[in-house]
Amino acid sequence: MSRLILYMGARFGRFAVLLFALPLFCPTVLWFWFLDRHPLAVIAAGAIAIPAAMLSMVLLIGTLFAGFRPSKVEGIARESAPKLWAIWESIAGKHRASRTTIVLSPDLNASIGEERPFLGLLGRRAILTIGLPLLAVTDQKAFAAILVHENAHLRNKDTNGGLNLAELEKSFDLIFDFAPPGKAVSGSLFYWMLGPLSRALEREEIRLSRRAEIDADRHAAMSGDAYEAARALLLIGAASAFFDDQVYIPLKRELLGTMVPPRPPLERVLAAARHLSRLPILQEHAQKAWDAPDNESADHPPWSERLIALGFSSVPKIEPILVSALSSLLSDAIVAERVRHFDDEWTSNIADDLER
Repeated sequence: MSRLILYMGARFGRFAVLLFALPLFCPTVLWFWFLDRHPLAVIAAGAIAIPAAMLSMVLLIGTLFAGFRPSKVEGIARESAPKLWAIWESIAGKHRASRTTIVLSPDLNASIGEERPFLGLLGRRAILTIGLPLLAVTDQKAFAAILVHENAHLRNKDTNGGLNLAELEKSFDLIFDFAPPGKAVSGSLFYWMLGPLSRALEREEIRLSRRAEIDADRHAAMSGDAYEAARALLLIGAASAFFDDQVYIPLKRELLGTMVPPRPPLERVLAAARHLSRLPILQEHAQKAWDAPDNESADHPPWSERLIALGFSSVPKIEPILVSALSSLLSDAIVAERVRHFDDEWTSNIADDLER
């Protein structure tokens, strides 16, 4: 059954909820059939038929709203980052860039997704998320290679399966808003029914994501320079290993015995990023990234698998960055404001956790 739902979900998105909604109407149909024939049975069966009918109606409403409500994300205006927008427009083209929202994040990552708000009647909207740490560990050449990779996800249309599955999941959200699990019997039963499906959805989304990453890497290599595509991957992989050693593992130790929030991570990450301009440190951590084992629950393949797909059988020697994309593409004022925002948010969350 899970395979059938995944098959339908990947192709028809939110409309796959009909597999749930139509069977839920069956008890209601039987209930009306017994209405004149067995009144006592009608009274007893109402405890099942009425909640089933309500759940089916909520599912059908969720089908509409899954493709109606756009995400509320705070994008960076073109006037605030003209150089960043110019690079994206040169790669994606004016039309696609005009339908893109660029969002800055505190993560060492870049990603792109699509939404079809208002039932898709107004077309698709792309949301490009760019991490400040990623800008700090790449230069403009490497950053451009990363954007070519992200644009390849749109060109290859490999977001379609994931987008459809995401819309299917959004359709279920309204059910749990209407009947929260643990508080409503119908919501708890539906949550129990979706247990096996949710695990299957997660596995399928990971499989689609991993395949899409390899395809986008290859597209980026064919569109430009395979070395630059590999260099961009290794700059991120080396930075991830380096930040684990220098920032995140020490931060976890500090959090174990502290009563007040320590120095926030983004400030530390951006300070540590400068050390990656030294070739020995960069190459050492690039090798660590290559040697890292596969995390089967991750939605990205291991670095070694991605580089092998680009034709590299071992870690190539990579050129360190001289001028970061962070300093060349964003103003100091924008960077300072975003760092303060993200670190304040992190500090507030940690303070709340420590008080509990």
